[in-house]
Amino acid sequence: MNEQTYTDADRRGTLMMVRIIWFGLVMGQVAFGFVAILRVLNMEAGQQNQLQIQMLAIAIGVLIGAVGIGYFARNQAYKRHWQGHAVTPAGFFMGNLILLALLETASFVSLVMVMLGGQVFPMVLPAVASLAIQCANFPSGMPMQQSPPDFAQNGP
Repeated sequence: MNEQTYTDADRRGTLMMVRIIWFGLVMGQVAFGFVAILRVLNMEAGQQNQLQIQMLAIAIGVLIGAVGIGYFARNQAYKRHWQGHAVTPAGFFMGNLILLALLETASFVSLVMVMLGGQVFPMVLPAVASLAIQCANFPSGMPMQQSPPDFAQNGP
């Protein structure tokens, strides 16, 4: 198999690109969240009904699914692009893009439910949780750094 070698410039470029995408996605969620909350605050006060509870359950289900599928897909992309004790820049980009896109989707579903339901709390909680998970997954570039596994470093 012909393995491509990647330079530090490739890694830095990929890391910078993923960080720019990460920042754009986070800012998009925050901006849309403000729009959704302002729209709800300008509406007449409504009462919680069965439909709003169902919409909250849907938003929570989408968040749980997005987190599970996102981490699984990112790990599969990392595994597919594993080369020389590190993830290639292409695998790092693809894996993080999948995870961030799924978290973005979960956040937007929750914020749309806020707008449709006319109620900010507790409908906004899945969006806040999705944003927190996305912030916790700030691209550090560590998977692209070559390091042998622990068992190879800690010989007998």
